Amino acid sequence: MWIGAALAAAVLALVLKKDSPALAFLVGLAGVICLLWGMLEPVGQLVGSVRRVLHTLEGTQTIYIPVMKAVGIALVVRVAGAICQDAGQAALAAQLEIAGTVAAIIVCLPLLEQVFTVVSCMIV
Repeated sequence: MWIGAALAAAVLALVLKKDSPALAFLVGLAGVICLLWGMLEPVGQLVGSVRRVLHTLEGTQTIYIPVMKAVGIALVVRVAGAICQDAGQAALAAQLEIAGTVAAIIVCLPLLEQVFTVVSCMIV
């Protein structure tokens, strides 16, 4: 179903692009929004499953939560960057990727601190 919706939006946008680039962009954006809306339930189930697994493993939440947040940031930045690229805003897409990279690093700082603590304990 998702593949069909994506292909339909892409073909419609391609047909409209020659006569009305703005409308073609809006059709593509609407396709992205519909796909994201359709993925809310499966993503919610995935997050719930990951939380249950992490809850059973004591002490791993501090390790895996930053990684999961970084993956989420990467996914959002990838979709938003592609939308910016389709709108002809390559510079904005590049800045968005830089901002996403900084956000992912910030989210992973607690994990890096733990790694440095473990390494320093091993050295001493």
